Amino acid sequence: MKGLKFLCVCGFMLAFVLSTSGICEQGVKDTKPQYKTFSEATTECLECHNDATSFVVNDWKRSKHYYNGVGCYECHKTDESNPAAYEHNGYTISTLVTPNQCASCHSGIVKEYQASIHSHSGLIAQRAEASAGGNFSVIILSMLGWKPDKIIHQKFWKDIVNDPIWPYAGVPKELQTENPKIKDVVKIFANYGCYSCHGTVINVLEKTREKVVFDFRTWPMSGAGTVNPDGSIGSCKACHPFHSFSLRVARVGRGACGRCHESEDHPNYEMYGKSMHGAAFLSQAHEWNLDSPAAKAGRDYFAPTCATCHMGAVYQGDEMLYPPTHNPAAICKWKLGMWKLTFVRKAGEPHPALPSVKYPTNGIENRKRALAMCTQCHTKQWSANALVSGDLTMSTLDNFRTIALKIEDDLKAKGLNTPLDRKTVRDIGAMAVRPTEISMFHYAPGYVWWEGVYKVAFELTEWLENSVAPRLGDDYVAQYISWIKEHKEKVDEYRNKMHIK
Repeated sequence: MKGLKFLCVCGFMLAFVLSTSGICEQGVKDTKPQYKTFSEATTECLECHNDATSFVVNDWKRSKHYYNGVGCYECHKTDESNPAAYEHNGYTISTLVTPNQCASCHSGIVKEYQASIHSHSGLIAQRAEASAGGNFSVIILSMLGWKPDKIIHQKFWKDIVNDPIWPYAGVPKELQTENPKIKDVVKIFANYGCYSCHGTVINVLEKTREKVVFDFRTWPMSGAGTVNPDGSIGSCKACHPFHSFSLRVARVGRGACGRCHESEDHPNYEMYGKSMHGAAFLSQAHEWNLDSPAAKAGRDYFAPTCATCHMGAVYQGDEMLYPPTHNPAAICKWKLGMWKLTFVRKAGEPHPALPSVKYPTNGIENRKRALAMCTQCHTKQWSANALVSGDLTMSTLDNFRTIALKIEDDLKAKGLNTPLDRKTVRDIGAMAVRPTEISMFHYAPGYVWWEGVYKVAFELTEWLENSVAPRLGDDYVAQYISWIKEHKEKVDEYRNKMHIK
């Protein structure tokens, strides 16, 4: 009997070992596919860079590029027509890898992305900067009443130029001084703020046969609409950081998308984190297969992320209704990104800030995709109720902004406006109305109410009572908010009664 028990235990253990070894073997096959022999050029690169930049090489070894024989040279090679090209150990390469290089393998994806508004976001911001006076610094300087050529003394100048980083930095001449102009200093904030997301025009400061130096104010940003020296627009690494280029990084969204779609003027990141979708993501995402090429709801993930919702494949059962896309606005009916106006997208219509750019898709068609996306998990009524809640609030929110813009025009017409009026109106449009519109489709309660419509109404009312009424009069503001005039009359009556001057 004891012998039988012993044999049973041994048999069970053997079966377990064999089965688990099979699992391990299968796992190795799945995660470590055979890769092709690398090119002679890439092999040469690795001889040095295995040591010189081991982090980069090890990160690349985690990528699908590595397992498909795509190496250093295949991505970095270029020719002399590229202003960012230089010679390195007998090869002509570029430190910058632009959509032109990516298109050699991913031509369809690059074409689709470059037709999107995202890829033009740099040009759109530059157009806005030009209309603001040629430099975003005027937004700050006008409030202060400072002239752009005001000199700022660099009291830390010796500590800056004696720093070991100084010889490597691409500093333009206007900043190689102890007494720079304020507009040139504020430009640093604008580029590392606005253009880190929108995309800079990458500027080559200096070029020799074996070296290219980029203006530090234009590189190394990772803006979605970067204008590259080779003439291409966009930046794949804005969402797919090098050198692992992980799908998961882009799919998780809170990082790749949230690094730009955040903060006071477009807090999508914060809204998502406070929604039910975000709650599910934060608790479960480590269990999901976000590296799946065409991720499917209910199989690979169980709540949407930014990317799976806006760009992911849409299924009905096992049938793919919509393939993955690189147009992040593929489900967007409304154009909400501009702080001065809101409208339904029309395919082929020019972008108001940059007429040369046309909208690639129609808002109503996008809504069909959105409904199909939502109904992978929800009923049609559930999905429709959620979406129509946003639709039915757009006109009201737009009306608040229209009032603010009209008041600003009236102040200008009478010569009574100040730079702070521009800030206030922009805050109402960009920091209150626009986020509230966005919140209506991202379902974070606090951003809908307290940080939403309540904030919009409060800021408009406060401006009218405390700033506009003293300049344009109580009768003027009464057309928008009647109680301000009524309250002023009561106060005047009381002051007269009490003989208060």
